[in-house]
Amino acid sequence: MKMNCVITLVLLLLSCHIGHTLDCYSCDYGICIAPSKESCSFGQVCATETAKDNTGFLNLKKKGCTSLTDCLSESSVTYLGYTVTTTRSCCITNLCNSAVTPKVSVVTGVAAIVAFLLTKLF
Repeated sequence: MKMNCVITLVLLLLSCHIGHTLDCYSCDYGICIAPSKESCSFGQVCATETAKDNTGFLNLKKKGCTSLTDCLSESSVTYLGYTVTTTRSCCITNLCNSAVTPKVSVVTGVAAIVAFLLTKLF
């Protein structure tokens, strides 16, 4: 019973925070020197997407708004033996996807909150 209350509380807090639209930094791959600001649609979060290749030569970043479900995805494309993998790091506060602020993934943030609440309950 206590565990259900904790999970419900975490999801409620997360959904309340996401209920407001966010402002995020935005830039395309390779042009993130001076990112602009973008207002997200309802239900979107700020994200930094990183594209890396299998040789270690390519390491590009893209910033902007994305849906919460896209935060948990990773994709790879291979063409002529050259593989590029993209990963996303998401956050849920205004302008949190800057280069200066450390980023915590949504899954890591929720896990940390649950762990903290569990230590207080037991």
